[in-house]
Amino acid sequence: MNKFYCLIFLYLLSGTGLVAQEKQEIKINTFFHELSLAKVLEYFEQQSDYTFSYSSNTIPLDEKVTLKEQNISFWTALDEVFKYMPVTYEIVNNNIVLKYNELTQTIRGTIRDKDSQQPIFGATVIVVGSVPLQGATTDEQGRYRIPNVKVGRKTLRYNYLGYEEGIIPNALLGSGKELILDAELVESVIKMEEIVVSAVGIGSQPLNEMGIISGRSFTVEETKRYPISIGDPMRLASSFAGVMGTDDGSNEIIIRGNTPRGILWRMEGVEIPNPNHFSSEGASSGGISMFSTQVISRSDFYTGAFAPAYGNALSGVFDINLRKGNNEKAEHTIQAGLLGLDFSSEGPISKEMGSSYLFNYRYSTLGMLGDLGIIELGENEKNTFQDLALKVNLPTRSLGTFSLFGMGGLSKYTQGFRNADDEEKYNMGVVGISNDYVINKNTFIKTTFSVSATEVSNDEFVKFENNRDTVDFFNKESFKKSYTRGAVVFNKKFNSQHLLEAGVTISRLDYNFTELDHDIKRTEPFVDLVSFNDEGASGTQQAFLSWKFRINEQLSLVNGLHYFRFSFTGEESYEPRSSLKWQFRENQSITAGFGVHSRIESLEYYLGNHINSDGTTVDNNPDLGMAKTNHYVLGYDRVLSPSLYFKTEIYYQHLYNIPVSPDPTFGWYSSINSTDEYATIPLVNEGTATNYGIEMTLDKKFSRNYYFMVNGALFESKYKGGDGIERDSRFNGNFNFHVLGGKEWKVGKNGKNNIVGLSTKISYAGNQRNIPIDLEQSIVDSRERLDYSRIYADRVREYFRMDVQISYRKNRPRTTTEWRLDIQNMTNRFNYGGEVYDGGLQQVVADNQIGLIPILSYRLEF
Repeated sequence: MNKFYCLIFLYLLSGTGLVAQEKQEIKINTFFHELSLAKVLEYFEQQSDYTFSYSSNTIPLDEKVTLKEQNISFWTALDEVFKYMPVTYEIVNNNIVLKYNELTQTIRGTIRDKDSQQPIFGATVIVVGSVPLQGATTDEQGRYRIPNVKVGRKTLRYNYLGYEEGIIPNALLGSGKELILDAELVESVIKMEEIVVSAVGIGSQPLNEMGIISGRSFTVEETKRYPISIGDPMRLASSFAGVMGTDDGSNEIIIRGNTPRGILWRMEGVEIPNPNHFSSEGASSGGISMFSTQVISRSDFYTGAFAPAYGNALSGVFDINLRKGNNEKAEHTIQAGLLGLDFSSEGPISKEMGSSYLFNYRYSTLGMLGDLGIIELGENEKNTFQDLALKVNLPTRSLGTFSLFGMGGLSKYTQGFRNADDEEKYNMGVVGISNDYVINKNTFIKTTFSVSATEVSNDEFVKFENNRDTVDFFNKESFKKSYTRGAVVFNKKFNSQHLLEAGVTISRLDYNFTELDHDIKRTEPFVDLVSFNDEGASGTQQAFLSWKFRINEQLSLVNGLHYFRFSFTGEESYEPRSSLKWQFRENQSITAGFGVHSRIESLEYYLGNHINSDGTTVDNNPDLGMAKTNHYVLGYDRVLSPSLYFKTEIYYQHLYNIPVSPDPTFGWYSSINSTDEYATIPLVNEGTATNYGIEMTLDKKFSRNYYFMVNGALFESKYKGGDGIERDSRFNGNFNFHVLGGKEWKVGKNGKNNIVGLSTKISYAGNQRNIPIDLEQSIVDSRERLDYSRIYADRVREYFRMDVQISYRKNRPRTTTEWRLDIQNMTNRFNYGGEVYDGGLQQVVADNQIGLIPILSYRLEF
């Protein structure tokens, strides 16, 4: 009987509450701008019969509120106030109870077999450290979804019976965007029935299964976090052991003493032209990358002994992947700062089919930095660039998955005066379509077709006349190239021990080169010189075969062969590759590798006209051969803890067939000392070079709210020109050291959803070498003269730079905002940038690089 009366009492109480909670019709006749929530609630109480109840420890009373509309409903105004706050409310009689609503987001993705790319059904995923434990199991398509995960740093662990465990550590989950994390698991060699095999490693191994030496993957988050990168993967790479960038004005990097021109760029599995703004003909670098952090996914970077799939590279490989857009909901990002604007959008095309789109557009100018006096720009000097990247993912029911991808960039430098003008442009674009088709559960084939093009142009003139001098000079040059490429890669997993990969790439190169140089001060027939007037087509053919044999759980062997043919000269190159990894203890391994690699020179080397003394022209180098190198690498890795590892590598590179000059006047010349441009003097493939050194890295991955990396390298880089004399190469800096570190602090009330971050990087390195100016001869001749007897004999002043990044990341319901300040060259050190002869002073004057540059940006994800 007592229970019956209790139920009646609760019913009457509930009914009374429902009647009392009917909303009163009240109007709000004012607006707020950046008023604290506490003041807003106080005003609402004054304008109504309601009072607010809340805990001051959880409700963000200091949060600033802006209400733009007037004469609106009290309840509309209340909903607008809490729209972007983790706060909900409940009406109890005349009391409005405020409750803190913990910010959460969804983590989802797909798990596949790394070798066969087949989805794994029934794999488990857990969020490490979640209370209560959160996780999921994959469906037949290998998909998983974990909803309502608290925002912040999350570590995910992936398990499946008979497979090595996979871990993605400390991924950053924000409230503005879902976190899509795809994982690939490796099948264990030893068949297990009741236990799961755990893999040793902490997430930096290359994605390419065949790349087991001198390589590492990098993530979008690392690109954002490292203070020197400014979202540029090439600048990020300059933080790794054995890699150095000593030019503050560009993203040029030197890998193990090699020329920066020796880098191969790939995107979505195919070679692409140099993807950097403000570049020049023959270069692999520029001012800043066209890749935005909004579109790139986890990608690979290699410094030596490349896997058999990679060709036309001597020093390094960037293998960039674009991520797929969110196929379930639309999400957007806007970023604005002193470098310009950045906008990206992604979302589903067809939720039923799982198709999606992703694109990013960026427009930047250095004019704002110049107007603020942060950098020095010349009179009427302008530097602007813009780029666009996209990926459309289109799964089908029976024809596999199609992907449409593309990227393009425009960059222009201009400077004009009354009697002079200079305009330099570098434009690049690539668009492609690929198809991933699964033949059976252990076999798949990927087919890619792409078209890319570059245009490098320069238009310069100076014209004036006065009582003492008449100047009439102009230079017009245009280098246009287009590449059409078709590639097929076949992948067959025989079992957990044997993986076979083979591929063919056919490329057609169309070109149109023109260059006219006019100078009235020259005597005939040299007043007008035509360096280029060439149009035609050529191409390359490449093929590779790669076999990975996992002898047992400890020992893996990769053998392969790369074939490379250049149609312009008809030259062929057969390049064997081999690498071995022996994990002799659970946390320690030894690696060894060998590879033959080759690279063709820029096409200008083969077509450039040499001007003879009688004014006639001749093409000196139509049969120039490929430059080649043999790479040898020995490495040791040790995992010291789940987030800390040590790595060291010893390497030796023998370069041969290097283009040099047989003319004693240019006996010092070698193409390996060039960063861009080309040579028109007669060249022969008789030069050699050697690079050798040791690298060490201690890397603490982000965990417990901090990370650090300390690395260094000692190396030698020597070469022999046409005169057979061994010299230091231009890039023989002898040493480089990097120290990086950063920490995050959770701030904010209750769940501490907001993050303050601080990161720094310090680089100290031996600098490049130069050709010194012969001061005495320059004074005698009243013009700059170089001392070729001491070419590259001395290093210039050591390079030092410190960069700092400060960030504040704030999560709100459905949005994440971030303020970031990148302070480049914190100590305002003016590093050596070159030297020139000043005829007025009759002195050699240093041309230093830029000093401190603060770059402020704001980012909104929603």
